[in-house]
Order: sequence, then structure tokens, then C-alpha cells
Amino acid sequence: MLKFYVLFAIFTIDRVKADTTNINNDLQSKLIQQYNGEGYLFPYPYQCMDILKEFAEHASNFTLCAILNARPITLCEKCVGNYVSFRDKYKELLDTVVNGTSCKTIFLYRDRLNAVQEYHNNILNVWDMGNCNECFNWTMGIPSLKSTTIDFHRMSNDTMNCIIKYMVPNSSEVCNKCMQYYEQLDDFYKTLSSDSIGVDSVCMDIVDSMNATRSIWSKSLSCCNLRRTPEMIFLSCAGIISFLPILYYISLRYCGPIRDLPNVLKQSRFKQT
Repeated sequence: MLKFYVLFAIFTIDRVKADTTNINNDLQSKLIQQYNGEGYLFPYPYQCMDILKEFAEHASNFTLCAILNARPITLCEKCVGNYVSFRDKYKELLDTVVNGTSCKTIFLYRDRLNAVQEYHNNILNVWDMGNCNECFNWTMGIPSLKSTTIDFHRMSNDTMNCIIKYMVPNSSEVCNKCMQYYEQLDDFYKTLSSDSIGVDSVCMDIVDSMNATRSIWSKSLSCCNLRRTPEMIFLSCAGIISFLPILYYISLRYCGPIRDLPNVLKQSRFKQT
């Protein structure tokens, strides 16, 4: 009887050891699978993952909008909504803390690739290179078009409407008819920047629009030739007037009274001097 109890106890102990081993093996297997799949022993907080997914979506939307509005450049005004959503979601990613764990510490600066931060910097670089903030007034982070932006587009539309109106029936009239609109637009553009070019301080939507208008005016319509004609007349007159003193002294040298005097008289005069 005692032998039976001993055998039963040994069998029970072996069974418990086997069950414990199986449980440890299952747990280890699950941890290894999770580690191989995500890189961490425990899953990320789902709130952080939701923010990351929304951030990726806004980054994708802005990138698509920017590429579609790259030529002509209108991305500042047409993509500002996508930019604001992208900017705000990135800030939320930085500020959110879940159960003492910051979403920032999970997704940013964790490795050499640093993909999340790199994509953020690339999009921000496109926005800043275009001086897109200069198109808007920012009140509490909410954009609204500046009055200068609105005025420029109004003048630009007036100029282009005039060109389209007079170019079709008689292209020779378009320069004279639309000169006032173009000069008003050009003068206004020059006030937007101290260097009158505005590449470093004017919203790129405006810069590109002005460059396109200038190209149409000067190259396609050759309206700048009207300005060159009076300039050429002025330069020609200035050149003639500048040449008159030279002509006067030359005429004195070869056509003066001393040339008609006898040689003896000329020699005596030279000796007296």
C-alpha cells in the first residue's frame, strides 16, 4: 500500500512539472513571436498607435496635395488644410502620455533611421522653402489669407482677364490695353519684398504667379518692346549730345582760322608764344 502511494506521488510531481514546462514553453513561444513581429516584448499603447496612424494619413494627404499642386505652384493655399492637420497631429504625438509612457519615446529617436521624424522634417522643409506661412495670418494657429495675398490675386486676375479679352480678336492691342493692369500688378509685387524679387520672403504661390505673368507679358506677347522704343530714342539722343563736344573740338582742330593763314604768319605767331 505504501508503495502505491509513493508511485502516485512521483507520478503527480512529474505531471505538474510537465504542465509547468508546457506553460513556460507556450509563454516563451508567444513572447518570441511577439518580439519577432513588433520588436518589443509588450504591445504599444493602442492610443499611441491610433495617433501614429492618423499622423501617417495626414502626411500622405499633404504629400499628395503638394505633388498635384507643384506646377503651377499653388500648394501653399490649396494644401494649408492638410498641413494644419499634419502639424496638429504631430504635436499630439509629442504630447500624449499613456499610463506613464510617452508616445514620443516610442516612435521618435529610437534608431538611426528615425523614419517618423525624417518624414515630418521633409514635409516641413517643403512648406518652409515655399515661405507658405507668408500667405496667411495665423491667429491661434488657424490660417487666414493676408490682405496682400487677396489683393495680389485680384490684380493678377484683372491682368490675365484683360490679356485674354484683347489677345483673341487683335493681339496687337493687348499691350496697350492691358499696360495699366500689368504695371499696377508689377508695382504692387515689388512692395511685398525689399529686394523686389521676393524669393526669400514672399509666399511661393505669389512668386510663381508673378513669374508666369511676366513671362507671358514679355516673351509670349513681346509687350516689353513698347518700353524699349522710347528707351532707345532716349539713349540715342544722349549719345548724340555726348558726341557733340568731341565733334566741336575736332572741327576746331581741322577747320579753325589758323589753318587758312600763310605759313610765315603761322610760324611768327608760334615764335611769339
